[in-house]
Amino acid sequence: MSDTTHLKYPPRITKRVINHKYTSHTLDFLIKGTVLPFDCYIKRYSDYVIIIQAGTYITEELLQKMHHNKEIYFLKEDSEKIRLYQTEYKTIDLSQENTVPANEPIKAALDLPQTMFNLFGTLEERLCLLYGTTSNLMQMIFDKGDEKLPLDGLYTCVNQLAACINPETNTLPMLLKIIPDKYTTHHHSTNVAFFSVVLANAIHLSQEEIIDVGFAGLLHDIGKIRIDSNILLKPSKLKDTEYETVKNHSDYGHAILTDNGISNPKILNGVHFHHERLDGSGYPKGLRAKLVPKYAQIVGMCDAFDALTTKRTFRDNYTSFQALLAMKQEMAAQFDNTYINTFIKLLRVD
Repeated sequence: MSDTTHLKYPPRITKRVINHKYTSHTLDFLIKGTVLPFDCYIKRYSDYVIIIQAGTYITEELLQKMHHNKEIYFLKEDSEKIRLYQTEYKTIDLSQENTVPANEPIKAALDLPQTMFNLFGTLEERLCLLYGTTSNLMQMIFDKGDEKLPLDGLYTCVNQLAACINPETNTLPMLLKIIPDKYTTHHHSTNVAFFSVVLANAIHLSQEEIIDVGFAGLLHDIGKIRIDSNILLKPSKLKDTEYETVKNHSDYGHAILTDNGISNPKILNGVHFHHERLDGSGYPKGLRAKLVPKYAQIVGMCDAFDALTTKRTFRDNYTSFQALLAMKQEMAAQFDNTYINTFIKLLRVD
């Protein structure tokens, strides 16, 4: 996946700022894989201009584009945020992916509450950090293929997500700016969790239900750990036999969660039946109508939405509206129309 998929803001001059006090650092101050909690400036003649905005996810490509700048500048009034940024990430050299300790994504997830409180003020900044931390944790899980799940870290991510999103604030447009548009299993899992929490909020589920739905969304594809990566990463459409193999991930996911001591039937059903459809065309049981559990309906709709809006090697992606229109017109019998209409309303930015 190209690192550009992570970019919230491209590296460009966004505004001219005069008469502020600045402090300078070399470029290696910025750490790949972190979310910048303050604006970053460069000097143009006698003025300073913003080159990277607060809330930007620092990628390798962004650092490469910045390499010709010998110094970058920060407002002195951001000194406390700068200190906390250095303190938070001083033990994590995310620019060298192969040397990152295996448990670092777990630690980052467990540290989320304090990090978000200390470093990030705006909702969009918090969502950026939360997205990066959650997707890194999911990537570690899928890369290791270890079925012993770091439940504390996963629950922390979902709890922080539920705390960030509320019915009074429409966060869907923000999320669509943050998430990458190219498919990977770990990003897809994170996307579905975020979308599921947004939808659960919008239909006014309780906070406990929202957390459970988010957890089911995050782990809905965990059964793919047991699927051959050559099939999952195949750059063309799957053969029928390969597709039948992939379909087993629903059963596998239910088994893995059970093996990890998860007994909440709503979460288990959300994972097990997220590919069931209201018209009975889904799997693994071919459930119909009200027999499809509510969490499975929510996660399943968000799963389909994300699948349509992310690029695959064998097809381009739909826009958000195109995806919802296709779901509303061509898949109307498969999903609860109320959920689709709710997403359509959320896409409207006032």
